[in-house]
Amino acid sequence: MTIWMWGLLAVLTMAVNRCGVPGTWARQSPAMSRHPLFKLLDRCCVRSLLCAAASALLAGSVGAQTGAAPAAPAAPVAGSVAEFPPVYAVRLGAGEQIRLDGRLDHPAWQRAPAFEGFVEKDPQFGAPPAQRTRVQVLFDDQAIYVGITAFDDAPGLIRAPLVRHDQVFRTQDFVVVHLDAIGHRRAAQFFRIGASGSLGDGMYTADDDTEDFAPDFDWDGAVHHGAEGWTAVLRLPFASLRFSEDPSAVWRMLVARRLPREQFHLLTSAPVPRDAPSFIQTMPRLEGVQLPAAHHFLTLRPSLTARHDSAAGTQWDASLDAKWRASAELVVDATLNPDFSQVALDVPQLKGNERYALQLSEKRPFFFESSDLLRSPTEALYTRSLTQPRWGLRGTWRSASVAGTAMAIDDRGGGLVLLPGPYGTGYAEQPGSSALVARLRADRPGLQGGLVAATRRYDGERGSNEVVGPDLNWSFAEGWRLHAQWLHARTTAQPDAQGELRLADAVAGDRVFTRAYYNSETLEAHLGVDDIDQGFRADSGFVGQSGVRQYKGWLSRAWRDLPALRGIGLNEVWPNVELLQVRDRLTGQVIQQRVRPGLWVNGARNFEGWLQWFGHERQRLAADAPLLAERYTTAGFILSPAPWLSHLEANLTQGRLIDAGQGVVRPGQRSYLFMRLRPLARLELEPTLSTARLWGGDRPGYRESAMQWLAVWHFDARNHLRAITQRSRLERGTQAEPTQRVASLTWSRRHSAGTVLYVGASRSDPGGSERRVTEGFIKLQFDVGELRAGW
Repeated sequence: MTIWMWGLLAVLTMAVNRCGVPGTWARQSPAMSRHPLFKLLDRCCVRSLLCAAASALLAGSVGAQTGAAPAAPAAPVAGSVAEFPPVYAVRLGAGEQIRLDGRLDHPAWQRAPAFEGFVEKDPQFGAPPAQRTRVQVLFDDQAIYVGITAFDDAPGLIRAPLVRHDQVFRTQDFVVVHLDAIGHRRAAQFFRIGASGSLGDGMYTADDDTEDFAPDFDWDGAVHHGAEGWTAVLRLPFASLRFSEDPSAVWRMLVARRLPREQFHLLTSAPVPRDAPSFIQTMPRLEGVQLPAAHHFLTLRPSLTARHDSAAGTQWDASLDAKWRASAELVVDATLNPDFSQVALDVPQLKGNERYALQLSEKRPFFFESSDLLRSPTEALYTRSLTQPRWGLRGTWRSASVAGTAMAIDDRGGGLVLLPGPYGTGYAEQPGSSALVARLRADRPGLQGGLVAATRRYDGERGSNEVVGPDLNWSFAEGWRLHAQWLHARTTAQPDAQGELRLADAVAGDRVFTRAYYNSETLEAHLGVDDIDQGFRADSGFVGQSGVRQYKGWLSRAWRDLPALRGIGLNEVWPNVELLQVRDRLTGQVIQQRVRPGLWVNGARNFEGWLQWFGHERQRLAADAPLLAERYTTAGFILSPAPWLSHLEANLTQGRLIDAGQGVVRPGQRSYLFMRLRPLARLELEPTLSTARLWGGDRPGYRESAMQWLAVWHFDARNHLRAITQRSRLERGTQAEPTQRVASLTWSRRHSAGTVLYVGASRSDPGGSERRVTEGFIKLQFDVGELRAGW
C-alpha cells in the first residue's frame, strides 16, 4: 500500500527530477526506486529526447515555483489568428443574487457589457449571422453567470425538444459556452443548454479536435421564451472550473449558437477559420473575472444501490466518491467500492467476423476529472480496461504551464486482457490487479509535450505489465502539426496453454508513432507511421494489433460556396483518398494494403453523404495465408428531414468481402440504420439496426444482426422514463449461436450532477441452456453539500 501512495504523490514530479532538477526521486524514496515502474523509467528515459523536451517545456513552471518573474502571456501558436475582442465580466454587488429562471431582467444585467460580435462559421464562413445573439457575464464569489439572448424573428421555428442529459445535439436550437480558464486553447470545458432547458457538458480537446460528453460538471441553467426569441442563463460555479492562480494565466471563452433551419447554421463569438487546427483555436479572452478568496472545497457523494435478481437474491452496495480541491491547481479524487455498473446499456456491436478488439466508450465518473489529460497520440490509456475497482485514489494538477494526473486503483478484475498480434487480437481472462496510471503534460507556445506511465501488477503472483514513454504535439509551421509518441513496454504476465495469465520471463517491446498533419482552407492531409513491436502490450491501454509497421496517408480537397453546388442544395464537396499499408515486422510481408478513393458532401437539412470505393483492398489473415483481394463499395448518409425525424443515418457496404472464419473472399453485405424519432412532444424513439451477411459458393453462410430499441418518455428536463430492448443473433451455416436478448426499464430523476435517483428493472436472456436473469434495482446518489443546503 505504501508504495502506491508514494507513487501517486511523486509521479507528477518524477520526470522533472529525473532530468536534472535538484533532488532525485531515487534519493528521496529508496522504496520507490525499487518499484518495477521506476526501474523501467530508469532504463527507458532517453535523455536526448525526454530531458531536452522537459528542459524546454518545464522551464517556465520551474522558474515560477522558485520565485522567478512570471512569464508574459503566451503569444498565439502557429496556425492561430490574431486576438479578437474580449467579453467583459462584471461583479455582482453586495446582496445581489441571480435567480436562475432564464430571464435577464435583474438590474445587474443592465450593468454587464453586451457582446454581439457573432459571425457565421457554418454553412458559410464569415457571413453575417442569420440571427442576432447577445452575451453578458456576471460573477460573484461562488460562480460565473453567463446570460445569452438568442434573438429569433421566427420563434415558431425554434426546435426545443426535451432530451436527456448530454443529448443536446445540432438538430436542436442551443447555445454553448466553451471556457478555458488556463488560456492555452489546448482544452476547454463546455456547457450546452438547449432551447428546452435540457443540459449537456463535457471537455473539448484541441489535439484531436473532439468533444467528449462523458465528463459531468456541477452547474445549472434555465431558459425563457419570449416574443423576440429565447434567453438562457448559465450558472458555472468556480468549484466546477479548473483555473490557476498563475498571473500569466488568461481566461478565455467562446460562445456558439446552433440554428437548425433549412440550413443548419452555427454562429460563434469569434471567427473560427476553416484552416484552424481546432474549434477552440481562436477563443478570445474573458476579462474582468476575479478569483474567489477561497478555492478549497470538499465534495462527498455517497450512493446506495439495492439489487434483487433471480440468481443471487438481494444485494446492497454502498459506495463513496469524494473530491477535494486542495488548491486552485490541485484536485484529489477518491472512491470506495464504486458502483461502476452501466446505467445505459452499451449499443451491441457486430463481432462474428472481426479479428480485432472492439472499443467501448467510458461512462464512469471517477475517470472524468480533466479527461483530456488521458488522451495521447495513441490509445496508451484505456480506462475501461480497469473493470471492477475496490477503491481508487487520484490526484490532478493543472496550472498555466504544467498539467498532470495520477491514479492508483485496486481492481477486482473480470473481463478480458487484450493479447495483440500481427493478424488478430487474442484474449485472456483478467485477474485482479493493482494499477498505477499517470499522465504528465507541459505546454509552451506551439509545443506540447507529455509523459505516459502505467503499471499493472496482477494478483496471485501472475506477473505485471508496465508501459512508459513521452509524446509530442508540435505546431512547427503555418497549417502544419506533428504528433509523436514513443512507448516502451515490459510484460511478465504471459498466457499459458489454457489462456490464463502466469508469471513468465519478461517480454519487452516498443511502439513509435509519428504523424504529420496539414490543414488549410481547402486542403486536409496527414501522413504517418505506427511501428509496434511484437512484444509490445499495454494492458492499461488499447492495442489490438502488434508486431506490425503501419504506413497511413490521407488527402482531401474542398470545393464550397459554388453556385452549382448551391443549386442542388450542397454546401461542400470533399474528394479524398486514403492510402494504407501494414507489414509484418518480422517477415516484412504485407498484412493489409489499401488505396481507397472517396467523396464526402454536406448540405441543407443537416445532410452529410459519403461514397467510398475499396477497389484495391488486400488482407492476409495469417502468416502462412494468401493475400486476399476484397472489392466493395461503401455509401452512407446522415439527414434531418423534419423535427419529428431529427436524425436519420444509414450506411451500406456491398461487394466481395473477407470471411475471416473461412479464410476466403465471398459476396457479402453490411448495413447500419439509426433513427431519432419524435412522434409526440414528450416521446423519443431511437431504433438501431446493424446487419452483416456473407453467402455464395459451397461454404456455410454467415449472418449476424444486432438491434436496439430505445424509447424515452420525458416528464420534464430532469425526469424521464427509459425503456431499452436489445437483440443479437449470429448464424454460420446450420450452426447458430443462441439469440441474446436484454431489456430494461428505468426511471431517473437528475437533480444535479451529484444527486441522481434511478429505479428500474432489467431482464437478460443469454439464450440456449444459460439461465435468464431478472433484476430490479434502486440507486440513489446524493451530494452531501446539496443535502445540507436543502437542495
